[in-house]
Amino acid sequence: MSEPTRLIGRKEAAAYLGIAESTFSLWVSTHKMPPPIFGTRKWDKRAIDAKLDDISGLATDRKEDRYEKWMREQGATEAGNGGDSLRVWRDKKAKRQAKHKPQMALDAKLERIVLFMAEHPECDTVASIPGAGPHFMDKLIDSGAVRLIGTERSTFRYALTEDGEEEVKRIRKWRSLAP
Repeated sequence: MSEPTRLIGRKEAAAYLGIAESTFSLWVSTHKMPPPIFGTRKWDKRAIDAKLDDISGLATDRKEDRYEKWMREQGATEAGNGGDSLRVWRDKKAKRQAKHKPQMALDAKLERIVLFMAEHPECDTVASIPGAGPHFMDKLIDSGAVRLIGTERSTFRYALTEDGEEEVKRIRKWRSLAP
C-alpha cells in the first residue's frame, strides 16, 4: 500500500478541503489558505492543515502559529516567496504615511482653512475665508502656518508662511495615502 503524497495540486487541495477549485483559489488570494510552494504549483498538506487549524480556532493555544512556523521552515520571505504580501504592503504604506505626516498638529477645521488659503491666495481676509474667524486665525499664526499682513484690525490680511505651504503639501500627501 502506497503512502499518500504530501504535496498536492490545486484540484486535489480543493477536494481535500471539500470546496470548489475557484473557492480554493479565492482563499489563497485572500491569504485564507497558504500559497503554493515557491516555484511550484503544489501545496503542502501540512501547511493547509495548519492554516485550517488557525482559521477554525484549533490553534489558539499554541505559542507559534503552525502556518507561520511552516513558512519560516520553508524559507519563504516576504518579498515574493509567498509571504504575507498584504501585511508587507500595509507596513510599507504606514512608513510612507509616517514620512508625510503633518507636523503642525492642526485640527480638521484649521487644516481646511489652510488648504483653502493655499488654493485661493486671493482670499486673504477673515470674511473671504470660509470658516475662518479671528480666533482660528490667531491659532494658525501661533502654529506658524499663517502670517499677519497689516497693522490695523479692520485691514488684517493673512498669508501662508513657507512652513504653512510645506504643511499644506504634507496634508495633501497624507490624505492621499490615507486608507
